[in-house]
Amino acid sequence: MEEIVFRGVASRSATSGSPGRPLASARPSSTAIVIVLLVLAVAAAFFPAGSAGFVNLDDDAYVEFAPMVNRGFTRSGVVWALTSIHTANWHPLTTFSHMLDCQLFGLKPAPMHWENILWHAANAVLVFLVWQRSTRTVWRAGIIAGLFALHPLHVESVAWISSRKDLLSTFFWLLGILVYVGWTRRKSGVRYLGVVVCLVLALLAKPMAVTFPCTLVLLDLWPLGRWPAQKLWPLLREKGILFVVVLLHAGGTFLVQHAAGAADYAARFDLGMRIGNAFVAYVRYLGKTMWPESLAPLYHMSRGWPVLTVLGAIVLLALISAAVWWQRRQCPWLAFGWLWFLGTLVPVIGLIQVGAQSMADRYTYVPLLGVFTAIAWFGAELVARAPQLRRPLQTAAIVALSAFAVLTAHQSRAWSNSISLYRHSLAVGEDNPGIRYLLANALSAAGRPEAEVVAEFQRALKLEPGYINARTQLAGIALRQERMDEAVRLSEENVKYEPQNAGVYFNLAVLASRQKRTANALRFYQEAIRLKPDYGTAFLELGRLHARENKLPEALKYYARAAELMPWDLPTLTEYGILAANLGDLATGRRVLARAVWIDPNHGPAKQNLSVLEGLIRNRRS
Repeated sequence: MEEIVFRGVASRSATSGSPGRPLASARPSSTAIVIVLLVLAVAAAFFPAGSAGFVNLDDDAYVEFAPMVNRGFTRSGVVWALTSIHTANWHPLTTFSHMLDCQLFGLKPAPMHWENILWHAANAVLVFLVWQRSTRTVWRAGIIAGLFALHPLHVESVAWISSRKDLLSTFFWLLGILVYVGWTRRKSGVRYLGVVVCLVLALLAKPMAVTFPCTLVLLDLWPLGRWPAQKLWPLLREKGILFVVVLLHAGGTFLVQHAAGAADYAARFDLGMRIGNAFVAYVRYLGKTMWPESLAPLYHMSRGWPVLTVLGAIVLLALISAAVWWQRRQCPWLAFGWLWFLGTLVPVIGLIQVGAQSMADRYTYVPLLGVFTAIAWFGAELVARAPQLRRPLQTAAIVALSAFAVLTAHQSRAWSNSISLYRHSLAVGEDNPGIRYLLANALSAAGRPEAEVVAEFQRALKLEPGYINARTQLAGIALRQERMDEAVRLSEENVKYEPQNAGVYFNLAVLASRQKRTANALRFYQEAIRLKPDYGTAFLELGRLHARENKLPEALKYYARAAELMPWDLPTLTEYGILAANLGDLATGRRVLARAVWIDPNHGPAKQNLSVLEGLIRNRRS
């Protein structure tokens, strides 16, 4: 078998066979100029995002209506962040970052947006430094960093408060690479420990950093040129600790997302559909990289792409891969860029479906560095072969970066609020049931006429009749207007579309309880628990239902299970503690109410009842 040979710039120039230019020859002023330009460009392009508000796409769960976060740093909050699943992930570093924002600024979105912008500027500078030091170039590294800083596909990662995890994870990812480059040239235990620490911090911000060790292997091939100068196995073995860390974290993330229900979407799409979507998504990412149009916060997962579309995507990716293989000796940077792009997208390409999206702009934040590297080195290759193209290519680069900056500023304005974001999506042609559903909720929160809200939910169902989220909201509207029969009919239709979804039976139980049909309510709650044994809210409602029926011992059992499954939920703990105390179990009541007060010392019901209970206990002892 023919051996793949990658020439690294450590021994050869990136564009010719002449010796590589030493990094020391690059004037410090050039480095400083590039860094200053990057920071200014990011500030200018993303300036509109600095005055944006919260959006109803996860900002409510991450910050706005997340009491464990928006109270800032508390002892209970720190413990919760370290031990609990938050928004279907375990990412305590990201949670701490949001807590710090709330501690410093309160619930003001503008400072949070500006912090995102600063993180992005820092990441752009790190991109420049990593590529400068690993490739021993300045302006090519600057082009890559400029594309990273200004590309419109990165607006979602910067203008969306909930995407702080992308920025933090990438910062430590890039910092880890920078430390690694230094370690390869001057090895020391401290430097290697620095690489490990950076990986851990990147993973604590977002699980996508699991491909970090693989990017180091790519750097070994090109541009560092450590292989084939050294044997491949020792290069892999030296990264053994890193691979162990990511494997452990990947396994934990898989379990966490399944426990939180985020991976339940995989059951809605068979493996063939997910594989087909993965191929199409790769091509769509490339298309939006070259022509960033129709950008949206949600690209809804369809029920399957046409066969010809999937086959076309497979053929295109195969042709590109074949061309990269063919040019692997002459253009190692092309193989580096292509493998970086393909590899770093693997965790989020949808083979393991998490969430309702078929793809997402934010997923390109790291992967596009591979494409940008190939573009920059391709331009350098053209100049090396035809020097007369230098000036036209420089002009083209300036024009492209300027155009991206303008498009980024325009896209940033769309994130000013929820309504403008989703209407912008519709205006550029990205119309799907998820966008219509989110727009309807945004209109409702803004106090718009109910007819306008209902129309958007109905449009979502017209686009996808099986989109149960929209039908559930319509049932909720009917319930508020006392149109009980309509609410029941809509909820029963949801069962037809998703008979294994515990939530639809929970909703039917709520409706039955409102109708005083206790037997039906009990049956639906039990079915929800059968389908989802850790459904804490269903146990809570069963406890409330039995309490209303004056079946207090049975109610206590359900409350106990609900508190076990939702140990941070204040209403659950408070109601459970009060009921336990009323049934004579003063020790349990005191323990549970004390926990509620520890979580939130200002929670009135728990605080008042604990005070009364402690007084009763003191009186009994005396």
